[in-house]
Amino acid sequence: MEMKHRMVLAGALSVLILIGFNYFFPPPTPTEVEAEGDEIAAEGGEQGEGEQGEQAEGEAPEKIEAAGGEQPGGEQAGGEQPGTSPAPAQERVEHRLTNDLLAITVDNQAGGLITGVEPLSEQFRDEESGEGLDFLLLGDSRTLELGFVAGETDFGWSRIPAEVRSKTDQSIELVRRQGDIEVVETLTLLDGYEASYQVIVRNFGAGAVKHRVELRTRMGLGAKSRYDIHRGLCRSTEDLEDFDAGDVEDEHEVVKGGLDWFALDSKYFLQAVVPGETFSGCEVSSDEDNLAMLNAGIGREVTLQPGEQKRYEFGIYLGAKVDSMLAAFPASEGLELPAIDMGEAVDWGWFGRLSKYLGSMMLDLLRWFYGLTGIWGVAIIMLTVVVKLVLLPLTIKQYRSMRKLKEINPEIQKLREKYGDDKVKMNQEMQALFQRAGTSPLSGCLPMLVQFPVWIALYAMLGAVVDLYHESFLWLPDLTQPDPFYLLPIGMGGLMFLQTRMNPNTGDEMQAKMMQWMMPGIFVVMMLFLPSGLGVYIFANITLSLIQSFIQLRIPTGDDEGKAASGA
Repeated sequence: MEMKHRMVLAGALSVLILIGFNYFFPPPTPTEVEAEGDEIAAEGGEQGEGEQGEQAEGEAPEKIEAAGGEQPGGEQAGGEQPGTSPAPAQERVEHRLTNDLLAITVDNQAGGLITGVEPLSEQFRDEESGEGLDFLLLGDSRTLELGFVAGETDFGWSRIPAEVRSKTDQSIELVRRQGDIEVVETLTLLDGYEASYQVIVRNFGAGAVKHRVELRTRMGLGAKSRYDIHRGLCRSTEDLEDFDAGDVEDEHEVVKGGLDWFALDSKYFLQAVVPGETFSGCEVSSDEDNLAMLNAGIGREVTLQPGEQKRYEFGIYLGAKVDSMLAAFPASEGLELPAIDMGEAVDWGWFGRLSKYLGSMMLDLLRWFYGLTGIWGVAIIMLTVVVKLVLLPLTIKQYRSMRKLKEINPEIQKLREKYGDDKVKMNQEMQALFQRAGTSPLSGCLPMLVQFPVWIALYAMLGAVVDLYHESFLWLPDLTQPDPFYLLPIGMGGLMFLQTRMNPNTGDEMQAKMMQWMMPGIFVVMMLFLPSGLGVYIFANITLSLIQSFIQLRIPTGDDEGKAASGA
C-alpha cells in the first residue's frame, strides 16, 4: 500500500514539474526556428543607437510607404504582433516565364524560386524527347534561393511558401512574411539568356534589425566526365577563382572580399548572378551526396530601422556560353547594372589570355566559313587549310632541316663511335659538322615550338565554342562529343603511321621504329575521348601534311642540285 502511495506521489510531482517548466520556459514561436532546425533568438523591441549595424555600401534602406496604415496581410499597425502563429498554408502555384530563347519554370514553394530551365533554340533540343536540354540538372531540387546568414541576422527566417502577388508571361512577384519581416521577390525574364531578380526586405517591427542576405544557386553534376567539368566561379574585384567538384567534396571553399559576380557552370552552359552592389564574398560547396554544386553569394550587413526597407537588384544569366552575350552583359534594357564582361567564364585552357587572343581570331574565321557553307564540319576543314597555309613557311623550313640532318646522320654516328668516351670532344666535332652542313637539331624544333601556341589555342577554341554543340557532320552526331564509332581516331592513327614512314629519319633506327608505332597508338587513345570537331581538324591537318611531305620529297634540295652538277 505504501508503494502505491509513493508511485502516485511521484507521478503528481512529475506533472507539476512539467507544467511549471512550460510556464516559466515557454517553447519558441515558429519565427524563432530556422529552416534547418537551428534556433535563432529574435531580438524584439527598440534598440539603441549603439546597437545599429553598419549600413551596406550601395543603396541605403528606404522608408516603407504607408507604413502606419494597413500592413500587408491585412494586419493593422500597432495591433497584434505577427509571428505568434504559423504562416497560412499556400497552395502550390507553378508558372512559366518565356522569351525567344529561354523558358524558366518557377513556383511559390520553399527552397528556391526556380525549378527548371529550358533553352528553346533548336540547337539545344533533345532529338528523342523534343524538349530543351536540362542543363541545370536540378531534378527535384531548386535554385535561386534567398536566405539570411544565421548568426549575423537579428530575426529568424525559415523556409516557407510564398503568396503570389502578380504574374505575367515574363514576370512573377512573390511575398513571404514572417513576424515583422516581409520579403518581396520579383523575377523578370528579359532578352536572350538574361533575367532581372529584385528583392525588397521590409521591417514592420518596432525596433531596428540587422541582416545579411545570402543568395544560393545550384547545378547538378549529372554523369561525371573528365571533359565536361563543372565549376563554381567567384569573380572578386581582384581575380576570378574557380573550383571544380573535386575541390569541394569534403570542405567548402570561401572567397572573401569584394564580389562582382558568382556562378556555376559546365563546359557550355552558365548560371551566373551579378549583384547590383558589391557583395562581401561567396561560398562554393557540394550537396551531401556530391551530386550537385552550390554557390552562395553573401551580401553586406544592413540595418533596417522601423518602417525602412532595403532593395536588392541582381542580374541573372542562364543559358549557353555565347561569348558575345557574356562580353556585353547586360544587354537588356530592363537591367540597370554597370556593364561587366563575363567572358572569363569560357575556359580557354592552359595558356589563358594567349589562347583566347589567338582562338578568338580563329573562331571569327570559323564562323565566317560557316556563314559561307552552312556546315560546321566543312568550316573546320576550311579553317584547317588556312592555318596550314599560314604556317607553311615554318613547316617547309622544318622539313628542310630534317632532310639535312638525315644526310649527315651517318657522320654523326661515326663521331659518336669515335669519341664515345670523350663527351667534350664529341660535342665540339658535332658542332663543327652542323656548321659545315648549315643546320642544327634546334633548327628542326624551333618551327614546331612557334606553332605550338597556335595548336593549343585551336584546341581550346574547338573544345570550348558552344556553336558546335549538337551540330552533326557526316556520321558524327555531335562535334563536341567523341566519335561514337571510333572511325576518326583509327583513321588518324593510320595516317600518322604513314606520315612517320614518309618523314626523314634523323635519329637512331630503333628509336625511329618505336616512334612509328608508339606515336600513332598514343594519338588514337587520346582521340577516343576528345571532341570529334577537334578530330576533324587533326584528320584534315594530317592529310594536308601527307600531301606536303609527298611534294617536298620530290623537290631536290640545294645540296642535291650541287652534287648533280659536279657529277655532270
